[in-house]
Amino acid sequence: MLLRALTLEGSGVMTTDDAVEVTNDVTNSAIEGVQSVTSFFHLPTWFGRLLFIVITLVVVLSVVRMVNKVFRRTIDTMEAAGNTNVTLISFVRYIVLTGIYFIGGVVIISSIPGASDSLTALLASGGIVAVIVGFAAQDTLGNVAGGVMILFFKPFVIGDFVRYNDVSGTIEEITLRHTVIRTPANKRIIIPNGTINGGILENAHYGDRKVCEFFDVGITYESDMEKAIEILRDEVMKQPLHLDVRTPETASTEPEVKVEVVELADSAVIIRAWLWAEDQANASALKFALNRSVKNRFDTEGIEFAYPHITVTK
Repeated sequence: MLLRALTLEGSGVMTTDDAVEVTNDVTNSAIEGVQSVTSFFHLPTWFGRLLFIVITLVVVLSVVRMVNKVFRRTIDTMEAAGNTNVTLISFVRYIVLTGIYFIGGVVIISSIPGASDSLTALLASGGIVAVIVGFAAQDTLGNVAGGVMILFFKPFVIGDFVRYNDVSGTIEEITLRHTVIRTPANKRIIIPNGTINGGILENAHYGDRKVCEFFDVGITYESDMEKAIEILRDEVMKQPLHLDVRTPETASTEPEVKVEVVELADSAVIIRAWLWAEDQANASALKFALNRSVKNRFDTEGIEFAYPHITVTK
């Protein structure tokens, strides 16, 4: 039934009647299956039924807790090993949890006299319920389908550093409905799968985790430009997070750190260094470390930083 629903959503012909029919069929099938099992328990009194419901809730919550523990331990182990299949395991986790909650709900409903018949009649009656289910199904199934596409084509996986519109951060979680991005400020941005799957996304780790950042410094025209270039290159090479990306063929012909004059501005000569690091986190840390070391080195060597000057004449 779920496959049928996803097919309808993907074909673009999902209607309110389709959504109601799919929901109705799934619920009826589940209720009939559970009733055939619960009939063996013979619960003739309200106390017996209430006790059965309580036991069911305890069992469902215990199973959910156990499943979460197993999946989280597996995910942590895979993340530590750098296994990209952690995204698949995280996605499967939510499918399993959804199934457990659904089965638990159906078991409870089927143990209440007349509740299963009332639920079936309510779903089949159409009207307001049909409209609500129709709109909810279109949105939900669209996000689930988007999650499946993300899982299949892997434009990003858990642990990737991405930029989506004005949001930058690390992919922390991919659920059935949404993707969670953790920003450098430790905030969580939650984006529906259908939205992020259809948008333009920049992934710093797609194919190659190495990151290149620009480090620009403005010096005065009176400063020794060539000396500033050598100092900047030397300071980058001293940093332990700096990565040499030269190949054996180019190592003898290219400098380890590329530094060029990129602009002759109105009041400054802009010098740029190309910084390479293993990943985005190391690249950011490398830039922060260079801010201090380059400032101290330029001060010692007599290289003057350019900054706006205002000359007042009478």
